[in-house]
Parts: sequence; C-alpha cells; structure tokens
Amino acid sequence: MGDYLAARKVLWDPDRFLASWATFENLVIAVDSRVVGLLRLAPEEGALGLRDLQIVPEYQGRGIGAWAVRQAQSIAASRGFRRLQLRVYEDNPAKALYARSGFRVESVVDGAIHMACDLPPHPSSSPDPLRGLD
Repeated sequence: MGDYLAARKVLWDPDRFLASWATFENLVIAVDSRVVGLLRLAPEEGALGLRDLQIVPEYQGRGIGAWAVRQAQSIAASRGFRRLQLRVYEDNPAKALYARSGFRVESVVDGAIHMACDLPPHPSSSPDPLRGLD
C-alpha cells in the first residue's frame, strides 16, 4: 500500500494506520489458509464505510474482490445500515468493480471518487463463504 500511496504523493503514516487498526473492523481474506487480502470496515456518517479492500496481486482477477464487496454489503445490511460507502482514487481500476457492484458516484474530491450503494432495509441473506477460486 505504501508504494500505491507514494505514486499519488500521499505519505504513508504507519502510526495513523496502527491507530485505525484499533478502530476499524479488520477482516482477513484467506484462500486455503493463505492470507490473500484485507477488508476494513468502519461506521461513518450513518453508513458503513468500506475503508480498505486489498487483494494480493497474484490473487487479483479471480473474483475475490467482488466476493469481498458482496460480503461488505451483506454485513452492512445485516447490521441495519441502509448504505455502504467508499472512496477510491480516480485511476484505481477497482472503481469498475464498485460500479458493477451497484455503487454510484456521489462526488469527486481531490482525485478521490466518493461512491455509495443503497442497501435493502431488511437483510435477506448473510455473508457467504469464499469458494470456487481454483
């Protein structure tokens, strides 16, 4: 993540990250006992915020990101949130994943796209296990 931020001239602040670790919900994504990603969530402004989604490069393009977004949507709905929101840099290819997952652009501020998706008032499903990646 440090290289990603450096390319955008954003300084990596390990102290800020560690402080956020204590306040965010941090969910590890594993495939066959190997950690392949991280999903971080936090309540914000009446919605659940998808604060971070990272998949290691060799596992990208296998549907894990889409699965993780669905899980975040299901978690948010099951907790009574009516929307899931996030920010993504304009040049990040993940913005297409978010659009396919029902997120809409609400604003663009300093190169960050603010997106959100509406959630059903009553959850109809619970989070699904990660399967079928081979």
